[in-house]
Amino acid sequence: MKRIIILFITVSFLLPSCKSYYTVNKTDGQFYKINKKLDASKSKKIESIIAPYKAQLDSKMNEVIGYAEYMNKQRPESTLGNWVADVIAEKATEISGKKIDFAVQNYGGLRIPEITKGPVTIGKIYELMPFQNFVAIITTKGTIIKQFFDRMAQYGGWPISKNVKYKIINDKAVDITINGKPFDLNAEYTIALPDYIANGGDKCFFFKDQKQYITEKLIRDVLIEAVKEANAKGKPISSKIEGRVIEN
Repeated sequence: MKRIIILFITVSFLLPSCKSYYTVNKTDGQFYKINKKLDASKSKKIESIIAPYKAQLDSKMNEVIGYAEYMNKQRPESTLGNWVADVIAEKATEISGKKIDFAVQNYGGLRIPEITKGPVTIGKIYELMPFQNFVAIITTKGTIIKQFFDRMAQYGGWPISKNVKYKIINDKAVDITINGKPFDLNAEYTIALPDYIANGGDKCFFFKDQKQYITEKLIRDVLIEAVKEANAKGKPISSKIEGRVIEN
């Protein structure tokens, strides 16, 4: 039999120096039994109400939109991370009409460890990218971008698009090349990334004051588009390890 524990807390108020402080003075616990029979009848009623919506949602989530080769998530570089970053770079270019120097997806934003070989459903992409993150585009100076590279290095590497290579040494990004050219602190770069990161998430505070363009496209939606487009060409989604990020 399930039990619920309810705590009653008595709070005392101390008022030194005209300020209020709250401390726990006493706690008491009581156990209440839940009648499973009563619960069961309520659950069946609720289930009957949501059943039509659940069936419709399941049908949508189980829709096969394409096929995949096996891809997994790992640091400092992975096939799954490479695929996602490449899609963001390609779609950001299409959306904005701007040349995107590179794209990044934060490692923690990928919520499953792998996509297995075979059919890919809409539900699988939702599992991979459940958050409502939009594609964001930032154009900023090299000094800010270098901070970003070092932050990624401190995390052990994040998924990054194919036109970038760098090494991680002592939690720093070194030997950075972008589009085949050495990284330039004095240059400006245009990058695509989740709006969560563009707004300072994952300790990327250096982006908060930078001019940004938040598109109306969810990253999840552009990934779904990419799967469908590959399928229309008769190809599975896939990627490979290319030495984009090397940890020494």
